Amino acid sequence: MQVITLQEVQQALTYLVSKPDYLLRCAVNATKLRFGVPMDAVTWLCGRLAKGKLPDDLSLVSVPPGVRFSATFQIMGTAVFVSAVASVETVALSAESLRIHVRIRELQIKPPSDSPMTAMLMMMDLTKPGDMLAFLPFRPSIVLSASGDEFVLDLLQVPKLKNSSLAKRLVGALSEVLAVRELTTEDDLIVVGLGASPSGIVSALARLRGA
Repeated sequence: MQVITLQEVQQALTYLVSKPDYLLRCAVNATKLRFGVPMDAVTWLCGRLAKGKLPDDLSLVSVPPGVRFSATFQIMGTAVFVSAVASVETVALSAESLRIHVRIRELQIKPPSDSPMTAMLMMMDLTKPGDMLAFLPFRPSIVLSASGDEFVLDLLQVPKLKNSSLAKRLVGALSEVLAVRELTTEDDLIVVGLGASPSGIVSALARLRGA
């Protein structure tokens, strides 16, 4: 199935032409191995990849150095509005994991006023969302640890990736030649800063071949 249409590509090019300041920032950042993506583009791409499975009111807003996300989710048959600011502390790639250290702040959870969840939330400390996982009957496998406002995630524990030898080879190969120095926001951009290790190219190719 086609994810991006020709018309959408043309719209993207029109957007770039209308933003010469963005193109200049990209050129300057590229010399430092820093790459920025407009927040609108990230929101659009998430919607396309999720194929209509995301909440209709999903919003992603840059709040440097993090991103404020908000949306209404159906939880146990109840519409619950959730909002929080997420910022990435570190990203670490290896042959077996893709770990992300995230902080979640300014968490808001708003169920309908007559919902039994309202009384339960009043007893919780929303400034420490990591501690709230203790109230769940299970912890998602992607979450390696959670305490206070800190979460350590391993994206390779996502079910579709966990058993994928290709995904592990790709991440392992990237870990040989690239390091993620930063994943942050600036103005209306999500910025990724990379560090390169050309000496690891041979090892990276070996991992891709499965050696």
